[in-house]
Order: sequence, then C-alpha cells, then structure tokens
Amino acid sequence: MLVIAMETRSGPGGQVRWAGRRHDDDRPDASSGVSSAELFDAVFHALHDGEQVALGFDCPLTMPVSREQDPGSAPVGSDADALVTLAEPASSRPGLTELGYLLSELGTWRPWTTVSTSLARWKANTSILVWQAVPATGARAVPASAAADSFFRQLPAATSHANEAAAGTEPAAGTEPAAGTEPATWTQPGAGTEPAAGTESAAGTESATWTQPGAGTVVNLAAAAARRAGLFVDPAELAQPTVSIIVAAG
Repeated sequence: MLVIAMETRSGPGGQVRWAGRRHDDDRPDASSGVSSAELFDAVFHALHDGEQVALGFDCPLTMPVSREQDPGSAPVGSDADALVTLAEPASSRPGLTELGYLLSELGTWRPWTTVSTSLARWKANTSILVWQAVPATGARAVPASAAADSFFRQLPAATSHANEAAAGTEPAAGTEPAAGTEPATWTQPGAGTEPAAGTESAAGTESATWTQPGAGTVVNLAAAAARRAGLFVDPAELAQPTVSIIVAAG
C-alpha cells in the first residue's frame, strides 16, 4: 500500500509538493516529488506492482449542490453526467488540476484502474482511494508527510468502523481504542456543515475523525475527475463527499 498526500499551495512556480510512504516503510517522505509527472510515475508503478494507492489532498474535494441541481442520492446515466458537468469549473483549482492530470494519464495508460472516495469500497476492491486531508483547528496547513502518517495510524480502526457501518452493526464489545491510543470516530455530519462545537481537535494534537457525510447534497469533485478521465468510479459517489481525515501538523 502506498499513501501519498499533496500540499496544493506549497511550491514556487506552480509546483505542488507531494510526499508519502508505504505501509512497511517508516521513513518520512520515502517517496516524494514536486511535479505531476513524478506523481504519475510513483502511482503508476505502485499500481503496476499490485499495490493499492491512497491519495490525500489538502483542498476541498466536494462542492455544494443547490436543491434545484441535485439529481438525487444515487445518480446514474444522465444524472451522473450532469454532476460531472457541474464539477467541471472546479477542475482548474490547485490540487484538482494535478488530480485531473494524474487520472487522465491513468485513463490513457491504465484505463482499467478503479477509483473510489469511499474507504469501505477501496478496501474491498479498489485501486485508488482519493481522500481529503483537513487541517486541525488552529493549523493553517497539513504537511504531506504528517497526513500520510496519520492515515496509516488511523486506518485499522477506521476500516473497522467503515465495515460496521456498511453492515449496519454496532461496534463489537472490546473493540474500542485502548487508553492512550488514537480514537477512530466516524461521523455523519450534513454536507457543507462545520463540526459541532467542541468536536474540533485541539491545535497540535492528532485528530482521528474520519468523515463521510450523507449523499445527495454535494458533487464529488474527485469522483467527477475520475469519470472525466474514463476510469471506473461508482456513480453513486458523485453525490457523496469524499472520505476525509482531520490531521494536525505537529
């Protein structure tokens, strides 16, 4: 598994710094670069070697949809295409430009690649997960290496919660995090809302809050980019926010 995170406003001259590592490599920035071409090379070779890839971006990956524009919670066919069209103006934003380039290149050289913005789907059968790295309260940015490290630390518990949510079951007794470990709280806030008062992580601390809000109120910019690139993405994800994790820089 290769986990990469991007700092979308990090480099001079339009360069975007990215860094990441594999699950069996504890070195910070074991894989890194400052160009879209380098990112494609790293992702392509990881997929070619049979690895799953998780790409984190520190920019918004969802966009609110008005009630008049909302095609429903499970868009298919023309409804899905309409959401892709709604998302197109945002494709030139920092971060989304690089994501679009990467997915377009994969569409050319590896068109069977599957993309997801849902942790449960990705763990089941998907090649690439696109997720959003959100700065903790008080932090202005998320260093790429910190975001990748947080992903690995929180993945096991977050996966367990995702599986339980998919199965419609409550967490099994004894599965709560041990004292002193990071929690893995999944929340279901309404799209476009801020965390409830008192739920934000303190500055400088590690938050383990993964969020995947309800469907039908946003257009998923990452899923739209994958569909534009000709890669497979579940059409239902076009109306669901990407999974996100709040991480602290320290």
